Amino acid sequence: MSDLTTESLSIKSDAAERIDGIDPFQPHPLCRGGWLQTISVKWMKPELSLDTRDDAISISVPDDHTPPDEMSGHYFPATNRNGSDAQPTSRPLVLVFHGMGGHALSRYMRSMAERLNHNGYDALLWNHRGAGQSASKCRRYHHPGLTADVCHLIEHLKAERPEWTRNGLASVAFSLGANLLLKYQAEEGEQSDLKAAISVSAPIDMGITSRNLQTGANRPFDQYLLHKQRDELLRSNAKLTDAERDILNQVTSVWELDDRFTAPRFGYLGAEEYYAENSAIDTLDQIRTPTLLLHAKDDPVVDANVFSDVEWSQNDNLYPLLCESGGHTGFLDQHRERWHEKAAITFLNQIENLPKQ
Repeated sequence: MSDLTTESLSIKSDAAERIDGIDPFQPHPLCRGGWLQTISVKWMKPELSLDTRDDAISISVPDDHTPPDEMSGHYFPATNRNGSDAQPTSRPLVLVFHGMGGHALSRYMRSMAERLNHNGYDALLWNHRGAGQSASKCRRYHHPGLTADVCHLIEHLKAERPEWTRNGLASVAFSLGANLLLKYQAEEGEQSDLKAAISVSAPIDMGITSRNLQTGANRPFDQYLLHKQRDELLRSNAKLTDAERDILNQVTSVWELDDRFTAPRFGYLGAEEYYAENSAIDTLDQIRTPTLLLHAKDDPVVDANVFSDVEWSQNDNLYPLLCESGGHTGFLDQHRERWHEKAAITFLNQIENLPKQ
């Protein structure tokens, strides 16, 4: 790894030392500290959208239920920086997964797709079950350990869109979507269909993360996430009992939401069991796909100690980078660019030199 200092990055594992070209993260001088970095996501103004890209293709992917839920996403083919079509490349299609309360067309998702497109990568921005445009067509629910939906998406793409997957697949995922991505890779192991993956601000221990949200200055963010998630869950076509609707209107924290609704909904006794079974932290050693994990010590959502306490040296497929700053999925650098996007491109460009171990 080039030009890295212990002041900007730590957890430089043997695997991470094999990455070239990822510069240290230097926060924008007017955006210092975890909270400002986190809030800076709201300042994003990506040009990429369904309105500006006539070549975008929206897809619907029905599941196996009767009647089926129809999940959805948006495909954006690679372009040159001037907006013209890019020449065909051997680069994989990149699946992009959002975090809690987000959707396929959230600002940070479109910004990531824009960066991918300008660097020759096709991107598929995906709505988790019930999020974004899939809300009106999904009666059932998603959670960040529901890897069956990822498997279903990938199988659908390989069968129905072979022209998109001709060069294979990779993925970038944010927050709880990143936990899902890591769980998928761990469960699939050598059979994973991904060539490489990038995790941004993953809450790899959801129990500690949920408790952390209830402390001190983090409470406003807990309430923000609670309200975003509750709005999604209470959509008009959702398959809910009257008792479940009452619970959703009563809960006062993300922890309580998961303890009283999410856990029992998916067959768990409570939040503790639900978090333990679906957090990625205890399965990281099973990942066999080269995976870049980006996290910030000042992330107000995910406790950095969780990240720093992992024995990363036990798996050379993992490339962990822990920055001093960056907040939760923020990483607004001194050039007013998103450092995690540049790091993701650098990592993806080296896929062929990062074999599975």
